[in-house]
Amino acid sequence: MGGRKSRLYNIELYRRIRSAIERFFGWLKSFRRITIRYERLASTYKALLTIASIIIHLIRNFEMSSTNK
Repeated sequence: MGGRKSRLYNIELYRRIRSAIERFFGWLKSFRRITIRYERLASTYKALLTIASIIIHLIRNFEMSSTNK
């Protein structure tokens, strides 16, 4: 019978990437304005997503650099 062929993949890499993505969306939900979606224009909403992503990235990198000292 037809159907999808199973794909080989690295299970550890998959778990790490999936965990990182789930944590990112968890952090993103902490931004109330994004969660509730006050913005009417898609371009404004996308800009807020970008700003929130940058903030998350900067905070995470700051935490990582301060633990390495």
